[in-house]
Amino acid sequence: MTKKYYLYLLISLLLLAGCKTTDVSLIPYRKEYSKFVNDVAIMHYPESPQIDVDIRNDEMFISSLVAGPMIIPQLMMMLAKNSANEEDAMAFNEIIFDLNIGDVLCEKLNTKFQLCSYFHVIPQKSIVSSNILWRLMEKKDKNVKDYVQVGTELGIDTILETDVLSFGIKDPGIFSDPYAFIKVDVKMTTAAGGTVIWRDIVQARTEIAMSTVDLVDMVYTDEEFLRKKLEEVVDAVSEQCMEKMGFDTHNTYLLDKDYIKKSRYKINIADKLNELNLLRHENIISSIDYDKTKHDLIEKAKGTNGAVLDAETKLSSTAITIPTVK
Repeated sequence: MTKKYYLYLLISLLLLAGCKTTDVSLIPYRKEYSKFVNDVAIMHYPESPQIDVDIRNDEMFISSLVAGPMIIPQLMMMLAKNSANEEDAMAFNEIIFDLNIGDVLCEKLNTKFQLCSYFHVIPQKSIVSSNILWRLMEKKDKNVKDYVQVGTELGIDTILETDVLSFGIKDPGIFSDPYAFIKVDVKMTTAAGGTVIWRDIVQARTEIAMSTVDLVDMVYTDEEFLRKKLEEVVDAVSEQCMEKMGFDTHNTYLLDKDYIKKSRYKINIADKLNELNLLRHENIISSIDYDKTKHDLIEKAKGTNGAVLDAETKLSSTAITIPTVK
């Protein structure tokens, strides 16, 4: 009886291995908060988790059935499966060694705030280039003084912090296709008093329409494939964040590369918005000019009749043109 108990305990520990639990108080976002939000900084913690890979369920299914209820064979297969997943995770992490999932999430949130909200957001380049902000970003348990310092440094009233809890690729088994997933802890705080006005655990998954065997082949033969699939799920979770705050995200189709290719003006709306926002942040143009030009830029990207002015044309009367941000 004692041996069986320890075997069951070991199996339970293996099942729970790698799972990061969260114990946070969730605070829903209320629309009335928005009237107090004008300028937002989007930040993430520099430390991101390793990619989680669990794609060996298919090959273990038949063997598990054959083994039946016998504990020792089941335990050995579980050990083999976990070992294989660890090797996959190491290989996948090497492929995306220079991909910071937190940076990708913040960039996508930044673009979508510009596209879908009336908030002014700080360009991500201005955040990551500050040594003071990097030191503050590393602190997960910030106090009021820390939030005030961030607000003073950037001239903002609200801070959105993102913490990627887990992300990766999973395959549930022979009856399902593999999918990419991500789980994020998001927290919006006032810069003046460190008051949390929104906190939530946001999750997303995007299906990968191929078998596990084909998936593994693609990952090892096409280095960009894995990055693309992870960016797709990050895009999905950023969309969910916007929706949870009550913003209309119907304009996000303008960011789709296929739409841009087929559209009349071929406007890369993400790049244009970021260039325009950089000019606003550097006080080259006013916030009023930014808002008006942004509206015209979005209308032109949509191909709306009469919306023929882009950012360069809109600002030509002030002899300001938008340079290409390198």
